[in-house]
Amino acid sequence: MKLQLIDNWRRAWRLASVWVFGLITLFPDIYDAIAAMGWMDELPDPAKWSIRALGALGVIARVLSRRKPPC
Repeated sequence: MKLQLIDNWRRAWRLASVWVFGLITLFPDIYDAIAAMGWMDELPDPAKWSIRALGALGVIARVLSRRKPPC
């Protein structure tokens, strides 16, 4: 399997999926800010890092694309 960058990868920040994965990556911090206001309990540390890792992997996966095998 060979990976290659998507076309116009320098403009990847304009893609909606990159914004969604960015929000997923920031979710633990947003949640903790709400918890600091006393509205909710804080997220456990393993959950925070799992969510951040999944968000970061989503952005990387979106910027990289797999080359489709010839049919």
